[in-house]
Amino acid sequence: MPYALKKGSGIKLGENTFPVTGNSSGKAFCILNTNTGSSAGAEVFPHVHKKTYENFYAVKGRIQLWGQNLDSFLANTSIQQTRILSQGDIGAIPPNTIHTFTLLEPDTQLTGVLVPGGFEEFFFHMNLNPNQSSLPGAGGFDRDGLASWDVYPQLDFVPRRDVVNGRGGAGNWYDGPNSLPPDMSAPIWVAKNYGPKYLNSEHGRYQIITPLVTRQQTNNTFSQGTITVSPYRFGENPPAVNSTVATAMMLEEGQLQVKVDGYEPASLIDGDVVFVPANVSFTYSATAEFTKFMYVTGGVGGLDGQLIGKGQTWNSAFYPETGKDASSKDKLVRF
Repeated sequence: MPYALKKGSGIKLGENTFPVTGNSSGKAFCILNTNTGSSAGAEVFPHVHKKTYENFYAVKGRIQLWGQNLDSFLANTSIQQTRILSQGDIGAIPPNTIHTFTLLEPDTQLTGVLVPGGFEEFFFHMNLNPNQSSLPGAGGFDRDGLASWDVYPQLDFVPRRDVVNGRGGAGNWYDGPNSLPPDMSAPIWVAKNYGPKYLNSEHGRYQIITPLVTRQQTNNTFSQGTITVSPYRFGENPPAVNSTVATAMMLEEGQLQVKVDGYEPASLIDGDVVFVPANVSFTYSATAEFTKFMYVTGGVGGLDGQLIGKGQTWNSAFYPETGKDASSKDKLVRF
């Protein structure tokens, strides 16, 4: 069923909050918000998931994330990558990728997206069974126990320390565009506003869609990104969104009203989350300029694909001046 949650609400487990779980999303995805202080130099033990995608989205503070394809690490044919993520940056880790991370600031929020949903059961089990056979740096689990949860330690992986300007390894980082690859055989790094962008001008408003991971990189399983929305100007009614996959929105800026068929409207502010199951119609509209939300959807037929399919490529983090056509600085339009 659809639902809306205020900032900080959800299933709580220590410093972690789960606003969307595998159970609530029909196993589509899980969203995990971690609010805590600095890790004081301690990283999560390096590990691989064989079945699970894990995306690291920085909401507040800074997080350092390392990643390298397991097969190429073992064959010594690739170079380890690391980035320092700040607000709006993402590091996307596909299955079969060694990764570890650490939190760098005393007030940090990390939003994790795990696909398919259900991986959160590992956190719940770990919380209930803290005294199982030990593995150094592996949270009190033995290797067999970890493998049953799709966690495979890689303790020979040594995180690199030669970070310059927030980057270790090849690729742009705040000094050039971050394009999305045709697949997700290696980590994907996208700095805030440096990824691809699309402008949708339908129905009397502007929307900037910024995909961070799409179904092309995830074998049609999910997509994640941000959408920046302008308010309506002339009393238009928002069009219904009909999606065959689940949709979650977490508000970052501004104010958003979401209306699901059969339910009272929900007004979202910073940090609030709304979840809409597959095949449930809903509308959304901004009530403040430059309202922005992070979205997560299932694979084919999601909100982002619908908007991009009827949009145009765009090179700015800002939509056009209100009342002007995206293709002309002089032509006033009523859409």
